[in-house]
Amino acid sequence: MDYQHDPAYQVAIKYMDLTERAELEGGAVKYKVIGVKGDLTHSFKSLYKELVRIGLAPALRKESDGSLTLIVTKYSRGSNLALLIGLAAFTIVTVYVSGMALTGLPGGGGLTPLLYMVGLLGPLLIHEAGHWAFMRRFDVPRSPPYLIPAPPLQLGFLGTLGAVINMKWIPATADELALIGVAGPLAGFLAAIPVALLGLHMSALVPAAAVPPSSSLPAVPVIMDLLLAFIHTPSGYVVEMSPLSFAAYIVFFVTFLNLIPVGQLDGGHVLRAALGERGHMLISLVFVVTLLIAGLYLPTLGLFGIIALFLLLLTRGRHPGPAIETSRLSWPGIVAIIIYGILLALTLPIPA
Repeated sequence: MDYQHDPAYQVAIKYMDLTERAELEGGAVKYKVIGVKGDLTHSFKSLYKELVRIGLAPALRKESDGSLTLIVTKYSRGSNLALLIGLAAFTIVTVYVSGMALTGLPGGGGLTPLLYMVGLLGPLLIHEAGHWAFMRRFDVPRSPPYLIPAPPLQLGFLGTLGAVINMKWIPATADELALIGVAGPLAGFLAAIPVALLGLHMSALVPAAAVPPSSSLPAVPVIMDLLLAFIHTPSGYVVEMSPLSFAAYIVFFVTFLNLIPVGQLDGGHVLRAALGERGHMLISLVFVVTLLIAGLYLPTLGLFGIIALFLLLLTRGRHPGPAIETSRLSWPGIVAIIIYGILLALTLPIPA
């Protein structure tokens, strides 16, 4: 077979010996790997980097007979700049309008909408920047962050559903998948801590008897409860959150939601890298059932469980995993798992 005009083959033969080229549906091609020139992971990562630069995306799969198959497909390289700007502008408006609903909270005054907008969108964008930075570090093709607008607080929403980066192809190794997955939540979490501390400093202490039960928060993230230790609260008083602390409160909840190990949520990336396909599907199911049962005692957890169940059904619990199917975690990925566990524990909702 003539491989002279096959760009994927011309790159791949620098790192692997290939034979039996076959075309697949959707324009993908596959080759049987009969030898690797050097260490498999190192060779594939070099191959990955070169192919991605020319708009091609590789994956290495293990067949039932133990042989390896290289699959190469095309990915979309462009981004919709008009959509990016339009969504960002619309989201800024809906979040600002949401902040107008919080003008009665302490510590805001005329700046309440602006404080809410900065306190919410800042950490959410830093969250996405964490993902983006690691995707760039590992040469994973990606889009810029797209802000997602939502109805404002006045209509029962928050003004935004956060932001999303389109990861246009899977990372090469399990370590890279785990690090990309945890980088966003870690960055957003760390950014939200000073926002929360400043927001709590701007909050007010009010007599508990003066707070209607309907206005009390049903649950708080563990980290928010820990940060409240920095606020001296006399007996019989409670903290009435400022717009800034309320924004941080939401960010911590969004972080917990992203850490749920379902589908291609951030937690899904981390657990898929650690446990493989079957382990990931099992933990996803157990986690969702646990949240739903816990929701009988704390409705906030039940709400997260319903969202997770919807995502589980939507994705059928599947995650493609790393491009090297046989890749396993080494110490960087293990560090990512430890950070993931700490973040999950610190953002877990508990009774207020």
